[in-house]
Amino acid sequence: MNDHPNPWLAVPSEPPYFLPCDLERVQAFNKTHPDEKYFLQENVLPEPFIGSTEAPVVLLNLNPGYGDRDPEDHVRAEFQALLRNNYSQCPSDYPFYFLDPTFENGGRQWWERKLAHLLVEFDRKHLARSILCIEYFPYHSRKFGHGSFELSSQAFGFHLVRSAINRKAVVVVMRARKRWLKKVPELEAYQQGFTLNSPQNVMVSPGNCPEDGFERVISAIRNGNTPDE
Repeated sequence: MNDHPNPWLAVPSEPPYFLPCDLERVQAFNKTHPDEKYFLQENVLPEPFIGSTEAPVVLLNLNPGYGDRDPEDHVRAEFQALLRNNYSQCPSDYPFYFLDPTFENGGRQWWERKLAHLLVEFDRKHLARSILCIEYFPYHSRKFGHGSFELSSQAFGFHLVRSAINRKAVVVVMRARKRWLKKVPELEAYQQGFTLNSPQNVMVSPGNCPEDGFERVISAIRNGNTPDE
């Protein structure tokens, strides 16, 4: 990450948890889009990416969701520390923290379902060191409704995707293929990348990966360099 400034080190210490470079635009969006389901949540920490930025498998998602228990989770000191350590890439046994068996959050159950087939192949700690999820849009909302709304902070996520391509990681587009291709056109011809068959049920499984996609994911995790190993 050294060749591109990481804006997420500047997330405020208290709400609203919007980056200073995004604050004005986000607040303007919320004022002009009163529908609660699209509201960008100010009382939960953003999750622009999850996991080691050097992971051999990279998952491209749309944006972090929002559930009723999220504010309660995000106010906890240990939860805050975990997310902020992720921003700064501090060493961790579980860089992809949703796979930490002691981690209590609704997102953990969601990710366990989506990665169930990989959890059969690998132990949690190894898998948590091997995958990185990058969100197209970094802030939480109940539904995604920000297609024509762009923020300067998103550039860092696009940079992480290009870095993944440069290091020959396997890149899996879970959702929003057209949006990702528009921002990172290198993905179109990238031979180590593919899109899941179903953007509604984004399970990383043999049936939801095209052709030999799942085998490529398995191979990358088995043979790739992972942090702290």
